Amino acid sequence: MDNSLLELIGGLAEEYDPVASLIYGSRVAGYARENSLYDCMAICHYPGGARYHLEKFNGDQASILAIDEELFILDVKKGALGGFVAGRMLFPYLGLKGLEYLKQKEVELKKEVIKRDIEYIIQQYGEASRGIIIDPNYFAVSYISRLSKTFPPIRYSYLNTFRSDLRKKNIEKVMSGYDGAIEQLVNDGILHHESLGISIGEDFIDDIISRSTADKVVNVVEISRKALSSYLMHGRVGLVSPELISRELASKFKREFVLTTKSPKMEDPRIYLSLKTKTGLIPIDARGDIREIIVKIRPDSRILINPLGGVLNEVYLVHANGEKLVAKKFTDWHGFKWFTLNLVALGTKSFFVSGKARLTNEFGINHLLQKNFVNVPEIFHISISDRILIEKYVDGISVVDIIKKIVSKKRHEQSLYESISDVGRNIAKVHTLGIQLGDSKPENFIRNAEGKVFILDLEQAKKGGDFAWDIAVFLYFSAHYSTPYGDKMKQLTESFIHGYSEQGNSENLRQAAGINYLKVFSFWAFPRSNYIVSKTLKKAT
Repeated sequence: MDNSLLELIGGLAEEYDPVASLIYGSRVAGYARENSLYDCMAICHYPGGARYHLEKFNGDQASILAIDEELFILDVKKGALGGFVAGRMLFPYLGLKGLEYLKQKEVELKKEVIKRDIEYIIQQYGEASRGIIIDPNYFAVSYISRLSKTFPPIRYSYLNTFRSDLRKKNIEKVMSGYDGAIEQLVNDGILHHESLGISIGEDFIDDIISRSTADKVVNVVEISRKALSSYLMHGRVGLVSPELISRELASKFKREFVLTTKSPKMEDPRIYLSLKTKTGLIPIDARGDIREIIVKIRPDSRILINPLGGVLNEVYLVHANGEKLVAKKFTDWHGFKWFTLNLVALGTKSFFVSGKARLTNEFGINHLLQKNFVNVPEIFHISISDRILIEKYVDGISVVDIIKKIVSKKRHEQSLYESISDVGRNIAKVHTLGIQLGDSKPENFIRNAEGKVFILDLEQAKKGGDFAWDIAVFLYFSAHYSTPYGDKMKQLTESFIHGYSEQGNSENLRQAAGINYLKVFSFWAFPRSNYIVSKTLKKAT
């Protein structure tokens, strides 16, 4: 069959100097019917751009798409034709001529597809992308699955190509090109090999997250544009009339309807995505309430769940056979916790209020800080669907209580001030990683029995941002516990500066002393206490 088709295509495209040719579709993937076409493509120097040719072949018909090489390359690199041409190489195909050329272009195409896929992951899961592990099979189905929602003929091919009896064989066929593309992206630093799959590079995540919200709208429009381009190309390249093209598409829609009524479920690509935790990989779509999750990760335990006192969020202390865990439920806020602070900040500072955004921040930044040896609680489980995070309980003394001891004691206790220096060191370390904590109040730090300071709350954390804000929040909130005369605030601020200056940028200290921050936090403490904080910060720089 291959030689006969090659001769047929060669005879048709000979005058156009064919570069490569291939057969694709149902005859290659294994779901052909008796009267199915032989779908072929010839890449050549074709002045007409693109055109279908219908030819008789062994009593059947062969549909040969002649495509100009320049157009083909544009579709591979830029999706210029909506993937109408290059998209055929996302499915199983059989090369007939120019096999090395086809392999090279397949890898180039799949490299672009993977980049779009991981960009989509980052847009969906934000900071949590830093802890996502990807099974490479995700790439074989994800992009096609998304396109199939806007271009039903692809959906028909997808459902048939990856149906249960053909799935293993066809996945193996398409994965070869994806494997080559993955290796190139690993070399580029965009992907990394992990023991259990693939992870996304930090710089690539930073780049996507830093883009404006408008980009997300453009991506949706882009998918629709490509779908429309595919429809238009169907009409442009056919020798037949628009009426026949309409009937052909209608036929595909009808076959899809018959297929989906028999097997309505499409495979969800998310089954190939997991989140890395202390207890292992958690499916990205894991579900369950707090008790169900605790039973799952601590089976056969006697479980006791109580609200964690003094916390505005839905936070619970869990006892499981003597082990202490913290369960956080991230509900959406509507002007509750941060309303007052937003009001006085006069628009200079914005906060994450949706439960999903705060959860993904907490998980993703925790993952990043742990990798860089910053003390944060270990995460045991996460459910993005139910907005729940389970982490290790850090036993110790809150930095709020340390500050209260400092301002209430007459005699000097160096160990207490050293804890404040440790907070400064921790915040500086976080800033050197390019991360802003966002919510750096004293209550979000704790010193454990070994004297190590842990950061407890990362739901407002993000890459980049205003580092001086973190300094101002910690020190001006600390001043809230001071006496009207600001006793001990000078030494407390100096202790923080001492720790922060070991790694941090002194320019951040200078900015935190500015009048803009002093005004924002003016009502949190007595005026003299705030003045001492600001004056001490200025002297330090």
